Amino acid sequence: MKPRPSIFGALCALIPLAEQAHVPSSAGLAGPAFPAPKFLRGSQSLYSAANAFNDSIANSTIIQANETAWAVAVFSTGDNEPLYERYFTPEYDVGVPEVNKDSVFRLASVSKVFSVWSFLVEVGDEHFNDPVTKYVPELAMVDNTSTIGVVYDDIDQVRWSEVTLGQLASHLAGIPRDPAQTDMSAGLAPEKAMALGLPPLSEDEIPQCGVTGLLRPCSRSEMISQLLKQHPVFPTGHSPAYTNVAYALLGFAQEAITGTPVSKAITNNILSALNMTSSTFSRKPDVGGVIPGNESVVGWDWDMGPISPAGSLYSSTADMVKAGRAILGSKTMTPAQTRRWLQPMSQTGILGSAVGAPWEIRHLMIDGRLTQLYTKQGDTGGYRSALILSPEHDIGAVVFSAGPIGSNSGLVRETLMNAVGKTFLPMAETQARIEAQDKFAGSFIDETTNSSVVIEVDQAIAGLVVKHLSSQSVEVIGPSSPFVQIYGAGRSARLFPTSLKTIRNKEDGKDTYESRLGFRATFFNATDTVNEVQDPGLMQWTSLGAPTYGARTLDDWVFEMGEDGKAKSVNVRMLRLSMQREP
Repeated sequence: MKPRPSIFGALCALIPLAEQAHVPSSAGLAGPAFPAPKFLRGSQSLYSAANAFNDSIANSTIIQANETAWAVAVFSTGDNEPLYERYFTPEYDVGVPEVNKDSVFRLASVSKVFSVWSFLVEVGDEHFNDPVTKYVPELAMVDNTSTIGVVYDDIDQVRWSEVTLGQLASHLAGIPRDPAQTDMSAGLAPEKAMALGLPPLSEDEIPQCGVTGLLRPCSRSEMISQLLKQHPVFPTGHSPAYTNVAYALLGFAQEAITGTPVSKAITNNILSALNMTSSTFSRKPDVGGVIPGNESVVGWDWDMGPISPAGSLYSSTADMVKAGRAILGSKTMTPAQTRRWLQPMSQTGILGSAVGAPWEIRHLMIDGRLTQLYTKQGDTGGYRSALILSPEHDIGAVVFSAGPIGSNSGLVRETLMNAVGKTFLPMAETQARIEAQDKFAGSFIDETTNSSVVIEVDQAIAGLVVKHLSSQSVEVIGPSSPFVQIYGAGRSARLFPTSLKTIRNKEDGKDTYESRLGFRATFFNATDTVNEVQDPGLMQWTSLGAPTYGARTLDDWVFEMGEDGKAKSVNVRMLRLSMQREP
C-alpha cells in the first residue's frame, strides 16, 4: 500500500522558491485588488477626481489654446449616465451651435473595436485560427514558389495561407498597413518626387483608387490587387504591425461565414441593439455633426470603400458611453467571450505596452500595483478619438477632439486621455478600497470551534489583508503558524477577488444580488529583482491551488454576502470552516 501524500510534502516541494520571496507588499495577483466600486456617483472620491481633472484642464496650455472642439465622458457599468462629462466649443463654426453629448464625431480607427466586436458576436473566436484564404480565396492566388537555387523565400510575398483571422484582428498578420491610402505617388507630381529623392514610377505603379480624400474608393478586387503588390512587414505572429487593410479582410471573412455584410452586422448587432441612435456605419449623419471646416478637407465625408471596417463609423459621446458600458458589462456576448477579448495578444517594444484585438493596452502603476487599461485611438483628417476601458474597475472614458487640418487636435486628445488616467483611474482604485473596508473588513468568528479570522484593508497594500486566522485554537495564519517553518510563508495572507460569484434573487423577488463572492489568497510577496530572469512574482501565481487537503485548498475563500452588499460570513474552504462577521 502506497503511503498517502501529506500536506507537508506538498508544501516542502515549494521551499526552494519560497526562500526567495520577500518584499515589496504592493504587488499582487494579476487583476483587481478589490471588487470593482459600485458607489462612485456622489462619492468624495469622484468629487475630488472631477476637481483634479478640471484643474488639469485649466492648467494645460494645449487645451487653453482653444483651437479644437472636444468632448470627454467618464462612465461606469453601474450608472446609466456618465459620472463626469465636459465639452468645449471653439469660437469658429464647427457645424453645431454647441458641442454636447449628442454631437457626432468620426471614430476613425476606434471603428476597429466595432469590427472585431461584431465578428465575435456573429461568429465567435472559434474561427480565429482559420486561415484567411479559406474565406478570401483571391489571396490564395499568390505564388510563393522559389526560383532556381532558392530553398525558401518570403521576402517578397505574404504567405497568405499562414495568416489567420485572429492575427488580422490583432495586428499580428505581418501584412501591409494600407493597400494605397498612404501612397504619396497618387498626389505627388514627378518633379516633386524627384526633389524628395524619389525615382520616377510607371503608370501601373501609381494607385488609381483608395487614397482617401484624393481618389475614389477602390472596389474589392482593386484593393486586393494593390495589396498583393506590396511586400510583407513581418512573418505572421512575429511582432505587431499596425494595419488597416486587415479589418477589410476580416470583414470579407465574416461575410463569407455568415452571409451578412459587416456594415449590416455592426448596425444590427451593436448600434441598433444598444440604441446608439446617433451612430452610423460609413454613412455620415444628416444633423449633429461636428465639422471643423470644409467637409472634404477635414475628412467628414471621406468614403473608405472596402477599408470601411477599419475606420468609417460616426458616433457621439452618449452613444460611445453605451458601447463602453456594453463591452464591460458583456451586454451583447457572454462574460467568458468578453474575458477572452480583453486580453493582450502580443507585446510591443515598449515595457508597459501590449496589443490586443484591436486594443492598444497600457500597463500602469496605481497605488504600487500594475493595472491594465484597454484603449483604442483613432485619427483621420482633423478628427481624433479614444475609447478607454478599465475592466478591473468597471469604468471607462470616451475622448473626442476635432479641428482644422494642422490644428492641435491630436495633442488635445492626448492631453485629455492622460488627464483621465491620472485622475479618474486612481479615483476608482481609492473608492474600491473604501468600499472593501465597509464590505469585508473586521473580525469573523465561530465560537463552536474556537476559530476566528481578522481581515483588514491597508491603505498601502493591494488586496484584503488576513492578519490572523485560527482554526480550532491553532494559528493557521500569523506569526506562530506552523506553515511558516514548512512553507516559508503563512505569517500573513492577502485575498484577491476572482470574479467568481453566485447571484440570487432578493427576498422580494424584484431584483438580484451577489450572494457569494470568491477570493484567492496569496501567501507570498513579490521579490524586488525586477530586471532579472527570475519572475519576481512567480510564487504568487504558481502557488495558487496549493496546499490541498481533501480536494480543498487553503487559498480558496468565499464570502457570504447580504442583500446590502456587505459580508455576513467567510468560508475558508480547506478548513471546512465558516465564520460569522462580528457587528
